[in-house]
Amino acid sequence: MKVFRAPPPHLSPPSPLPSPAWRARGEGCSAFWILLISLFGLCGCGKLDLRQARHLEKAGDYSRALKVYERCAERLSGERQAEALERAGAIYAGVFGRCDRAVPLFERAARLGPFPDAKNDWPAEARAALLECPDLFPLRPGSRWTYVDSASGGANMRLEVSVSTEGSRVSGAYFAGKQRFRGYDRSYDKADWALWETEGRERRPILRYPFRAGRSWSGASSGRKLEYTIEADGVLVRVKAGAFKDCIKVRARPVGEPAWVYEYFCPGVGRAKTTIGTSEGENPNTELSFWEPAARPSAPR
Repeated sequence: MKVFRAPPPHLSPPSPLPSPAWRARGEGCSAFWILLISLFGLCGCGKLDLRQARHLEKAGDYSRALKVYERCAERLSGERQAEALERAGAIYAGVFGRCDRAVPLFERAARLGPFPDAKNDWPAEARAALLECPDLFPLRPGSRWTYVDSASGGANMRLEVSVSTEGSRVSGAYFAGKQRFRGYDRSYDKADWALWETEGRERRPILRYPFRAGRSWSGASSGRKLEYTIEADGVLVRVKAGAFKDCIKVRARPVGEPAWVYEYFCPGVGRAKTTIGTSEGENPNTELSFWEPAARPSAPR
């Protein structure tokens, strides 16, 4: 899965970036560029000014780099506009943690192009960014989750899974007490505006952008058609592992069936709860009881 590039870590206070997708492009910057931009008041939006913004970003002067990128995004066109939009969004999301400001910029960049002769595919990077801002299904290698049946709190069933080193495969096993009774092995990729889950030979989109109430799409499981709908967003989810806010509630309904599944996905956590829905109401099924995200990699200095 291709991820978008993002700026180096925060300057104040210095801390690791949220995920590998936000790693720096490199360190170092000529003082000449910073002085030049100060003298000219950040007012340009040509090829030279975009280059100046890149130097400011690499130097860690994110606020000023952001001003140049945003101004250029309104005055440039084509590939350069796509770059300005994508980089501004990356700074908002990766440095300032402002997905609310980043998403509109990523959306605009994602719809530009294609630019077959471009060095970087900025629209593609913006599309990848939209699936991780917020990240409703983090795939950081080494992360672990434990799910239990809601009725017994794990006495009857427990599922333990973790992300493989390549960051796309989630594997583990089901347990009844201490007895392992079934394996779990699925892979995931983020592409074409969706999060895809592959189990065996089946690949289905379990999430699709935009992550807002009313969004609907279709897929298939075991040869049967599924209809997906985001029933609600901004949901507060309480499970054994804790309380998580700004989650989304997704309904997956087999066509023609009287029952369906609700899955709750939470930013930075992933799948937090599963319930069974019928015309009579919603019944608990499984929930997250333990969650351990992998340590964030140290940003390059």
